Amino acid sequence: MTQEEIKEFKKTIERTILPIVKNMPEDQIKEIIALVEREHPELPKGYGYMLYEQILIMKYNK
Repeated sequence: MTQEEIKEFKKTIERTILPIVKNMPEDQIKEIIALVEREHPELPKGYGYMLYEQILIMKYNK
């Protein structure tokens, strides 16, 4: 990913995902990501883990 793509990815998480997960426990977030990965096998390997990490970083640094 380019720096511009990374910035856009983080903005998208902040705008669309954080409002939903801000009060969810970590286990529930993991379950949702696992469900999405199962339903979308075309996602790159490791995408869910990377997304989970970014969500937690942004959730707890706000």
